[in-house]
Amino acid sequence: MKQLQLWFASAFLCCALMGQAPGDPSTTAISSETGSAFSFFTVTPQNGQAILRWSAPPLKSEDFFIVERSTDAQHFEILSAMDASVGIDSVYSLVDNAVGSGTMYYRIRIAGKDGQERYSKTINMRTVTSPEFRFYPNPVDKLLIIRSPHPLSVQVMDGYGAIWFTQEVDAGMQIINVSVLQKGNYILKATDKSTNTVISEQLVKNN
Repeated sequence: MKQLQLWFASAFLCCALMGQAPGDPSTTAISSETGSAFSFFTVTPQNGQAILRWSAPPLKSEDFFIVERSTDAQHFEILSAMDASVGIDSVYSLVDNAVGSGTMYYRIRIAGKDGQERYSKTINMRTVTSPEFRFYPNPVDKLLIIRSPHPLSVQVMDGYGAIWFTQEVDAGMQIINVSVLQKGNYILKATDKSTNTVISEQLVKNN
């Protein structure tokens, strides 16, 4: 009788092991939730652009990669959304053509119908302003001087992304009255109308 019980126990254990193969979806789901959601994530500057490359384990068919960027690592905007269901352990890439100048922060969010979200690590990349474009003084009181060889579209935003004003600026030296700004830190975003290059720099308002 005891030998019969041992035989049934062994048979049950074998069936349980055979029922869960190495590629069982339930095993993959647990692994991706508890471990890192990204195999790697890199951001490389190249010719005024940012080249983003990343790899992730198999995801659900309804999942998406939401690529986000920020100028302060706190307030992120959506750069692009990509289908995450193509391939297994595939390498994905994206080019940010409007990097601008200064430090830009990037991260990737995995979003799906289940409402669960997973984030990559945040990577920062710093670029240098073109010597052709200048603005001063910084900090500024009332009048801001801008020099550029090309016409510009200038925006000044606060840390929450609210636009305080937008102004079209001709080529050469121009003066902008920024007295409407309250004391604090802002982002000056200048879009070159000739090259479609976007430059973002921190602007400090004194009074």
